Amino acid sequence: MMAEKPEVNLVEPVLEEKNVRREWLRLASTASAGAILFLLTGKTKQLHAQSKEGDLGIMSAALYLENEAVAAYQAGAESKLLSPGVLAAAVAFQSDHKYHRDGLSGVLKSFGVEPKGPEKKYNFGSLHSENDILRLARDRENGAVLAYGTLASNILTKAVLNFGANVLVDEVRHRTILNAALGIPNY
Repeated sequence: MMAEKPEVNLVEPVLEEKNVRREWLRLASTASAGAILFLLTGKTKQLHAQSKEGDLGIMSAALYLENEAVAAYQAGAESKLLSPGVLAAAVAFQSDHKYHRDGLSGVLKSFGVEPKGPEKKYNFGSLHSENDILRLARDRENGAVLAYGTLASNILTKAVLNFGANVLVDEVRHRTILNAALGIPNY
């Protein structure tokens, strides 16, 4: 006969931890989105502009993130460090990011804005193992989730908002799979 375990109230500390984590993520996402917009445009008012010009700034910032993600997955694929299953997922995720990039570029062109291409080089640090690449990809996906989540609430143009919402779903899916691969809880 097994001895019964004493009851321990785990709910209260978990709820408190989730509230702290949620507040930290909210602050981090707002800061990240503001920093991205400032770095790319030199202006922070666009974050809350809710105008056509604000939408263009948001889309330009999102395009930068997509170009960076395409390059990160390319670096991972070219490293020869990925197992076949991880490589297949990386190629699929990169394909999603190319779709996002092309969609954002198309929308910017439709507004008469010439989209910026990718940087000549990105600094992804030292990639010596599959886990290094998984962490790089997970960090990029997490940043995209936070940025799209924050920026989406400031988009005025409905077509852009719908596209951004679909992209956000992809980013969350990517992050969820990468968290699982790294043994990081998805809560």
